Amino acid sequence: MRTKKGMKCLCGKTAVETHVNIDGFKIKAWKCESCDEEYLDGDEAQFLLMMKKMQKKPHTAKVGVLGDSYIIRIPKEIVDYMQIKKGEKTKISLAGPHEILVSVNA
Repeated sequence: MRTKKGMKCLCGKTAVETHVNIDGFKIKAWKCESCDEEYLDGDEAQFLLMMKKMQKKPHTAKVGVLGDSYIIRIPKEIVDYMQIKKGEKTKISLAGPHEILVSVNA
């Protein structure tokens, strides 16, 4: 049960709001300072599960040409989960001999 000051822990004390890092994702959580129990925010935990599922499933993207530039079409499923907006700036770098890294909202 959440309160303005935190969440009631199973040990009876109050867990305070914090963030935990899980596999590179910053997730809202509550941590009890008495027993060290951690509780993840339900919506953010659900988002983490979807992201982990998407990481395991490779997506294909088509390469096209627009003027003198090459473009890569990102699947809508990824755009929706990453909340990418039209015209948004990205960073592109080489990650390896056959890999391109695209950072969004960075």
